[in-house]
Amino acid sequence: MEGLLFWFCGSLLLLGGVMMVVQRSAVVSALWLVFAFLSAAGIFAVLGGTFLAVMQVLVYAGAIMVLFLFVIMMLQGPVMDGERRLMHPALWPLIAAPPAAVLIMLAGFLRGDRMVGFAGAPAPGFGSVVQVATLLLGRYLLAFELISIILLVALIGALAVGRGERKLPWK
Repeated sequence: MEGLLFWFCGSLLLLGGVMMVVQRSAVVSALWLVFAFLSAAGIFAVLGGTFLAVMQVLVYAGAIMVLFLFVIMMLQGPVMDGERRLMHPALWPLIAAPPAAVLIMLAGFLRGDRMVGFAGAPAPGFGSVVQVATLLLGRYLLAFELISIILLVALIGALAVGRGERKLPWK
């Protein structure tokens, strides 16, 4: 059952990523990214990292995406020519790919030749608060601090662009 849930969440993650890229509207694309983040949280939950799953939902699907949506809506860029059109019909089969992958895996599972599952249990403490904090504030401290500085600069830049709204060529 774990394998089924893992592949199902992985298929949904792939679908969310593809749909995010092919969307013409920035807001709809950001919402597909939220869907992909939630699917990634499902993968963490299946693997036994409940803390990582909860943090994925709270930090990425919650805080970061609210920031992205705020910036997208605040800037209110120009409407592109084909932004209001539906997705191209040639891309519609992409929506059927994840369920088809799940059905193929389910057929192999029901065949009974081999049990589908993971090789073993995760390492003790996998995805726990202590392990994540040890990695973020120990081995990856420099990367953690650099990412926080980059996010701060991006936020200040978005506010600066939004403040000079009267000078935008499409207004």
